Amino acid sequence: MASLVFAAIAGIPLLRVMPVMQEGMGNLLGQITLVIALGSVLGTMLEKTGGMTALSHGLLNAVGKKRSVLAMSITGAIVGIPVFCDSGFIILSRLAPQLAADASASEGSLILALSSGLYSTHTLVPPTPGPLAAATTFGLGHHMGLVMLTGFVCAIPVVAASYWYAVRRGTQITIPAHIHADESTAHYSWWSAFLPLFLPIVLISATSFSRFIQETNPVRTILEVVGHPSVALLIGVLLSFRLLKPAHQQLWPDWISDALKDAGIILLITGAGGAFGSLIKESGIGSLIGDLAKDGVSSAIFISLAWLIAALLKTSQGSSTSAMVITSALTFPLTAAAGLTSPSELAILVVAIGGGSMAVSHSNDSYFWVVSQFGHIQPRDGFRYFTPMTLLQGVTALISSILALYIIRIFP
Repeated sequence: MASLVFAAIAGIPLLRVMPVMQEGMGNLLGQITLVIALGSVLGTMLEKTGGMTALSHGLLNAVGKKRSVLAMSITGAIVGIPVFCDSGFIILSRLAPQLAADASASEGSLILALSSGLYSTHTLVPPTPGPLAAATTFGLGHHMGLVMLTGFVCAIPVVAASYWYAVRRGTQITIPAHIHADESTAHYSWWSAFLPLFLPIVLISATSFSRFIQETNPVRTILEVVGHPSVALLIGVLLSFRLLKPAHQQLWPDWISDALKDAGIILLITGAGGAFGSLIKESGIGSLIGDLAKDGVSSAIFISLAWLIAALLKTSQGSSTSAMVITSALTFPLTAAAGLTSPSELAILVVAIGGGSMAVSHSNDSYFWVVSQFGHIQPRDGFRYFTPMTLLQGVTALISSILALYIIRIFP
């Protein structure tokens, strides 16, 4: 409906509207469908087999019980790369009561640390739908490794800031006493659960360095093939089958079916955003605004404006993915006028838009209710502690993206 209304206001001929929408939707879905579908399957396999729980236990043992809040932040940041933050929190929040008791830590701090870690990489690092769609809109489909590296590096200060906040403010949250059974998955090592998650990230990132290898070298061809996001995630999915136990043999086909159903909803929303973006380009509004900005627009100001648009969309309608899809469609025609042309600069713009899509999470966001309900936090405490934390995360992501822009221009 938004696309049709915009087309009418912009004066696009009626016979052009549907072909343009179909083209925009098809182009975007053609690049991201397999990635989102495989990412959804990988996340479901890690969830259902207990891989997420094994991973969190492994990280806790690695950093020590005295640093349980840090372990929860790191766990969330790692799991949030291929797994939707809602699903990741529902599973991993079950560990918080036991960790709080064993490590004498604040359960409120553990909940804030986990939720912020998941939220950070969910909005900043592909292959989750929001950053993946934004990167594809900006023509970065062949530079996905660069987008992932940029998002991951910029996510580090975001996770650090939210960890500091969780330690400071989480102790003030009152959580009623409750008990969860310990769901430890000691029947396999945490490394077995980490490998299906870690290897695809390494393979995708490796393609960013393949350009330094001669084109005639077969190693470059191999890296570009196995590092393609769809192939890398397929390898991760195949590795996740190593986590299956005899009791799972009759269940895993249904798990995959449910994962693909979840992916279908995301694809329809993302594809609709692609249709909207195609109409925006067809309208010529990008050239109009580019002419108004012919004297040059500060790249940092443009990044800040893109962040603000995403933040307003997120705050008003609640979906981070929709905020990123719409904002990237709106800003894409203007990137050249703003001086953002190289893949690294556009990857930084993706981070800024992702940061805006964090700020702020409140009552119209499903994740707010997932954190409050499964974290056993009263809604008033959610508004008082979780919502300000998402604003802190968003602002930190903006600062990180602007600093990253200046760094790559000083050291190209």
